[in-house]
Amino acid sequence: MNVDDIVAEKIAAAAARAEATKRRRAAFNAARQRGLAARHAQKLRNLSVRTTDGSASPTDGPATAGFNLTPADDSDDVVTEVTEAEFHAAASAALARLGLTYAELEDQARRRDFSTAQAHSLWVSIGGAINPDLLGSQEETTKENS
Repeated sequence: MNVDDIVAEKIAAAAARAEATKRRRAAFNAARQRGLAARHAQKLRNLSVRTTDGSASPTDGPATAGFNLTPADDSDDVVTEVTEAEFHAAASAALARLGLTYAELEDQARRRDFSTAQAHSLWVSIGGAINPDLLGSQEETTKENS
């Protein structure tokens, strides 16, 4: 066996390790994306059932908020779909509980200086996914209550 054969074997082994690493990272990233989507959906469901003092409301369960918590099957890819109106209603309720408008929350995110941990958590959940035009009535209500 000469030196060229040994070098070729080492190059092939390194290429195989690199390819295996790429496959592991791709699988991990796909699972991470599914987990993030599920976590954000659950966070919005949790936010939608909280009362103004932050406690869970026994009468306002997720079923009454228009969410279906029962997955259609037992696969790993569980996706809870909500309408745009339901999404904006949950976001509006969360903003109202915090006493913020979407513009104020967006400004806090831009400055990276959130007023509370809950505000930061809400931005992680809804940031950039909101149509501010659909929140107009909520923001007016919040300003009137201030």
